[in-house]
Amino acid sequence: MSASPLPATAPTANTAADAFAVAGVKVDINAANANTARDQAIREAQNRAWVELYKRLVPGGTAPKLPEAELGKLIQGFEIDEERVSATQYVGAITVRFRPNAVRDLIGGSVTGNSQYVEPPAKPFVVLPVTMTGGRTVLWEDRTPWRAAWEERPATSSLVPLVVPDGELADAQAIGTDEAVAGKPEALARIAQRYNAGGVIVARVDLPAGGVEAGRALTVDLTRYGLDGARDTLTVTARPDGAGADALARAVASVGTQLDDAWRRDNVMASGPEQSTLVRVPLASAADWAEVRKRLTGFAAVTKTDLQSLTRSAALVTLTHRGDADRLAQALTKRDLSLTRVPSAPPTVPGAVSTDWQLTLLPRGAGDGAALASPAALAPTPVAPAGSAASGLGAPPRDLGTLPVKTVQ
Repeated sequence: MSASPLPATAPTANTAADAFAVAGVKVDINAANANTARDQAIREAQNRAWVELYKRLVPGGTAPKLPEAELGKLIQGFEIDEERVSATQYVGAITVRFRPNAVRDLIGGSVTGNSQYVEPPAKPFVVLPVTMTGGRTVLWEDRTPWRAAWEERPATSSLVPLVVPDGELADAQAIGTDEAVAGKPEALARIAQRYNAGGVIVARVDLPAGGVEAGRALTVDLTRYGLDGARDTLTVTARPDGAGADALARAVASVGTQLDDAWRRDNVMASGPEQSTLVRVPLASAADWAEVRKRLTGFAAVTKTDLQSLTRSAALVTLTHRGDADRLAQALTKRDLSLTRVPSAPPTVPGAVSTDWQLTLLPRGAGDGAALASPAALAPTPVAPAGSAASGLGAPPRDLGTLPVKTVQ
């Protein structure tokens, strides 16, 4: 199926609250008058939201109690979801939104005393609810109960923000049912671009033609595709108490919980002051350099990446990160990159830079992801300094500037 031109802005969709927002914090405050009760309720909601956010980002950690002024620096704003006010009582639900970079600085800088934290996705994931029923596989053709359950999913707080497409014509033109099931990269990229997403999750469920029976377990097969080519699979079994729409809503909630848990396992970052490590990246071709850049793009463990020099045989790159280089090496395996110590030798060319670390490509799936084809790890090759013809390739290296990777401030 060919795709029509995509709109410049993302369409409206059912989107979960972002990872740095805590939705629906319930408060019930009595005070001398309504205004005082409301003010106290907002402060109480902000404190409870901070505890919830900390628990989300620091598994097993206990949120430190912050002075009101310090907590205020972390808060971007709040929204009143619902409220009931009497002369002396305020009852309501409040969504509190936090400043991501301020929270990262507090938690990631070890101010709170933790040694690691979880970095949320930089962008949401698009969820494609695929239904298999009566020998048919359906995504857009009909509004199945499974798709309806996802569309009606409340915008609750979650670590992994999820976007559920509305199923408009442009959605079907971006990706077809067969393309979603097969995981066609071009189609996945189109639907992700349409919703400004960082990846796509295909959620498949097999529903009987007669509907979901009470107490029947539902098995959901999930495949999570990253825009860098990564592919992970997960099976979620939901054992609902009810039947029909209630069972499907519970299955949707279970999927969200499992996605959050899987993200936590794979995206634990070291905390502590930022430090920089100069690494050498051996290259066999221009495609290898493009692949390294692709795998580093949006990688939260590296807060900044600066290219120092580039020749046809190697690149020198400064990686800024929290924690020591050994911890960084563990995190990089998640992107199928190997960071290893190499013997430090004096430069053979005047002005060349020596480094004790080397970053090499691994085959896709060599870390914890599923296997997809990619270049194998490269053998070490001599490095030449920027501006030198000593690479033996007959052309001076070109400085390509700073890599286009996500910078966490």
